Amino acid sequence: MTILATQLRAVGLFYRSVAPLMGGISGLILLAVLLPAIVEGRSGGVMPALLLTKLATAPVVWYLSEQWRPGQYWFYFNLHLSRRRLWAGVVALDGGLFLGGAWLVRAVLA
Repeated sequence: MTILATQLRAVGLFYRSVAPLMGGISGLILLAVLLPAIVEGRSGGVMPALLLTKLATAPVVWYLSEQWRPGQYWFYFNLHLSRRRLWAGVVALDGGLFLGGAWLVRAVLA
């Protein structure tokens, strides 16, 4: 149980450092894709495409994060978390937040 709790806290801590970039990309996707789809009246079938688009941006965020802060993983390595496990948690968390935001925007504006 403590390993899972440690991993969840580490993912939350790491997500705070990449949240501005991931949130900015999420906002751009919602503004550039979802809002025009709502205006045109075809927002129902666009949700899977939005999620795939968001997931396709994860490698870009990973690369930029490693270029901007190359020594950021030492703390997480000491917690016995690999980069892959850390980023899998971040992508899952961000994908869930993105889908929640997209459904909220669609519910408010549709």
